[in-house]
Amino acid sequence: MSEQPEIATLPPIEELRDDVPLSPRTGEPRRPAAVVASALLQYLAAAALAAAYALHWWAAAHPDTYPTSARLVEWVSPKPGTWQSLTAEGALAAALVLAAGACGVVGFHAWNGWRWTRWGGGVAVVLAGAFAVVLTDWAFVGAGLSLVGGALLLLRPVGVYVRRWEQVRAVSPTPYRRPDYIVYGRLPRFR
Repeated sequence: MSEQPEIATLPPIEELRDDVPLSPRTGEPRRPAAVVASALLQYLAAAALAAAYALHWWAAAHPDTYPTSARLVEWVSPKPGTWQSLTAEGALAAALVLAAGACGVVGFHAWNGWRWTRWGGGVAVVLAGAFAVVLTDWAFVGAGLSLVGGALLLLRPVGVYVRRWEQVRAVSPTPYRRPDYIVYGRLPRFR
């Protein structure tokens, strides 16, 4: 009797799954380097805009340098202490809150994988650039950081990361179900 030769086969193909690979440490989708860099750059942009505003504030506190402390002050050329100068300072403070706030919000929500941050990065760049136009040249450092951080959000790995977060958020947790019977006092087995 001759022995039948064994048929050579390949090992079974792994089951294809559409699950999102989650980090075992955080339970969230793995962040690509572009998201990490973008968030850091947006935070640094907010800090640079605040630092440029602090430099303006320091120059505005001294009467000799007040007229050239910001472009907006040069354009309006108010006398220090008048309502025009206070309005200009309020406008600069509000512009800082908008510009730096937009950079910080975009950086934070990009870290958490929200899709709107991809176009929100462009809004942050526009606000940071507009703030730099009315403040000083030092504010363009923050606008440049915001520009690079916003551009990183348009890369392909960030799009994949955002889609993975959408898949994770689409799975709803099981809702709480009230038990049929609740025992108050001593449990029946201890009576």
